[in-house]
Amino acid sequence: MQEVQLTLQIGLNARLFPGNWRPARQEIAFAASGGFQAIQFPGPEHGLDAERLGAEAASVATALRQAQLVPVMEMLIRVDAQGRTEAGRTPLEVIRANLPAIGGLGCPVVHIHLVPAAGYPAATMREIEARFVADLAAGVALAREHGFRLGFEHNEPLVGLCSDPEVCAGILTAVPDLGLVWDLNHTIPAHLAGFLALAGRMTMLHISDTPLPTVNSHLPLGMGTLDFGGYLGAVQQRGFSGQAILEIGGLPQSGGYGRDTDAALLDSLARLRQANGDQ
Repeated sequence: MQEVQLTLQIGLNARLFPGNWRPARQEIAFAASGGFQAIQFPGPEHGLDAERLGAEAASVATALRQAQLVPVMEMLIRVDAQGRTEAGRTPLEVIRANLPAIGGLGCPVVHIHLVPAAGYPAATMREIEARFVADLAAGVALAREHGFRLGFEHNEPLVGLCSDPEVCAGILTAVPDLGLVWDLNHTIPAHLAGFLALAGRMTMLHISDTPLPTVNSHLPLGMGTLDFGGYLGAVQQRGFSGQAILEIGGLPQSGGYGRDTDAALLDSLARLRQANGDQ
């Protein structure tokens, strides 16, 4: 097979969580010193502000430029059966709330990770997805106007919302120019080929380990069984080039949060580089 040379910019998920927080500028300094090339910021429903960042966006943007790190953003949005947050906001309204931070930080790639607030019936999930498509279409137009690329992230199968490659393919067909964020740790083996078929629309990868057949563990690399070399080779051969963000903080079902220590991040970075064939 002909060797494919494409760029993979490995980044970390900024530890700006309520129970695991440090100033954004400190995270940037760590990322730069460790050899990361990108950093993912959260997009809260009220908008990312100086309090969450620990500094004004302009100051953080200066640090990003000096460190030569690419900033990206994830808006994790929990919605009810009507597709709205607990405060009543739609995904489009959450995008609008984060526009100042997206522009201020200079994020070229942004995505929404839509999660249901409860285990709704399948018919309700399809209704939420239909509303989501309308918001995504408007969001893509807004992103084009403000100079960034918008995407959405899929969930693991048990979540039931945007969870399988066929549903994701339908959303991408309905919304031209929309991107997809592929989370390797959300993907069951039966869905691998389906997601790889969407590689041409992928704007970002989320990377963490999980002990298959269990998915969605968000473990540091080496603590699960994913074949990162195989996954990365396959997706890049199909055209992906962009950011790969380590999301290795853990979840309650995999032993709890806080696994994304400095040492774990650096070790996972080294393992991912090795899997990708980087020198």
